[in-house]
Amino acid sequence: MPVGIDTSVLIAAEKGRGLQPLLPPDEPGPYYIPAHAAAEFLVGTHPPVRAPLRHRAAQLYTRDLRSMVAPFTEADAAQLGSLIAELKNKGLTMKFFDACIAAGILARGDKLLVLDNDFDRLTDRITLLKP
Repeated sequence: MPVGIDTSVLIAAEKGRGLQPLLPPDEPGPYYIPAHAAAEFLVGTHPPVRAPLRHRAAQLYTRDLRSMVAPFTEADAAQLGSLIAELKNKGLTMKFFDACIAAGILARGDKLLVLDNDFDRLTDRITLLKP
C-alpha cells in the first residue's frame, strides 16, 4: 500500500541523515510526498530562516525529494472540503497544510508516515506509521 510522507518526516530528514533511515523497514511502500507536505517543507527554504539551513533544506529537496512529490488532485480537493466540514461540525480545526495532507491520504486510502501528533484525531480513518 502506498505511504504518504508528512512534513515532520521531511524536516527530520533535513536535520539528520536524509530520508532513507526514517522509512520503516517493514513497510515496502511505495512512498510519496503529498504536494502540500512539499509546500510546507519549502516554506522553510525561504527567509527568515537562517541561510545555512535554507541552503541545506533546498539541496535535500532538489536532490532527493522533488521527484517523490504527488499532485493534489480534484478528488483530494473534494475530500478536503468534506474533511473541513466534518471537523467544523465537531468543533475542531486543523492546520491548513495538515488538512490538505490528510485529505489526499483519505482520498487515496493510503497510509501516512509521521513523526508528530498532528493527525492523531484521524486515527480512526488514517493508518499512521510512526517510526
